[in-house]
Amino acid sequence: MHANTNPFNPGAGNPPFALVGRDDELAACTAAVERLSLGRGARGIVAYGLRGTGKTVLLGQFTSIAASHGWMALRVESDPSSSSPFIERLADRLSIQLRMLVKPSMSERAHAALGAFTSFRIAIGLDEVSFGVEIDPRYQRPYTGKVTLDLPDLLVTIAQAQVEHRAGIMVAVDEMQDLTREELNALLRAVQDANLENLPLLVCGAGLPSLPRILGTARSYAERMFDYRSLGPLDAAATRRALVEPVESLGEGWSPGALDILEPIAAGYPYFIQVFGKAAWDVAAYSPIDADDAVVAKSIGFDELDQGFFLARWDRATSAEQRYLTSMAEDGDGPSQARIVAERLGKTQESISAIRGRLIGKGIVFSPKRGQIAFTVPGMATFIRRVL
Repeated sequence: MHANTNPFNPGAGNPPFALVGRDDELAACTAAVERLSLGRGARGIVAYGLRGTGKTVLLGQFTSIAASHGWMALRVESDPSSSSPFIERLADRLSIQLRMLVKPSMSERAHAALGAFTSFRIAIGLDEVSFGVEIDPRYQRPYTGKVTLDLPDLLVTIAQAQVEHRAGIMVAVDEMQDLTREELNALLRAVQDANLENLPLLVCGAGLPSLPRILGTARSYAERMFDYRSLGPLDAAATRRALVEPVESLGEGWSPGALDILEPIAAGYPYFIQVFGKAAWDVAAYSPIDADDAVVAKSIGFDELDQGFFLARWDRATSAEQRYLTSMAEDGDGPSQARIVAERLGKTQESISAIRGRLIGKGIVFSPKRGQIAFTVPGMATFIRRVL
């Protein structure tokens, strides 16, 4: 079968041909957008889980839903390694979205939103953006450059302008656990302020399983601000659907034996499904994809995962960090007790806490709860045992 028609699309945030198993989350987002458009209250959705569970794809779907309802919808990734801070990237995306407000005859609220945005950019040290209209000085805001004060006021002012259009603004943050404390507090305060005025501001997020705890630590009432959704692996039926539907939509098919081989090794993880599905399509000479094709696809898929998904993380670790990861791998996918990991290495927890901190900072591990440590990617322990 031709590679150029392959319906599987593994990648970071690449939307699959068929998004299965996430109907409840999509319905919840649609309801939240529609409720806020009608002046009703709603909570943003926070999706959390291991890497490869489709969080980034889901967040992209959330912004698409909001945009389809006429909302300003922007998705921003929190990336500590980026040379551009999160707030600057958020401002750049807002500059595009705010052009929706520019009309020959603009309301007071629209002028106020543009004036607030201009003041915000100046306050955080960015160049002004021209919207093709003159901003009356009386709409400028006395911003301080303190994000926790300025950003909430800016987002609330934009939401007020969107009320006139029975629309709103969605800010969708990927890798939300990597926000600085200041950035996180600014977003949470914006949500609180908008809720108090019943304004259409929806903040959604995606991140690792530690994200709910991080939000709760930042604000004691954060557990009531969001609709938390744990994204785990798909069940067996949904996994088969994710393999079958893209192929059948192109008039091709699978043999039952092929699915029996690939369904369990994909383990329900959307990224793994895409990797093994793509390999099987590329290997098959004709339809249906059979068991022999699946056996070859299994080998190709694991090799691709080893060389990319897993190895990229392993290679980012220093020798000392790799020894720490190897000790964790004795517990499978975990979680591991940090104390026991240290004991296996003949160290105290305190003496290797810096190693643990660096691995967390690199996004290779996370802390599910105090005293525990776990891999951020499913199957990492098996990979480590396989390559050593």
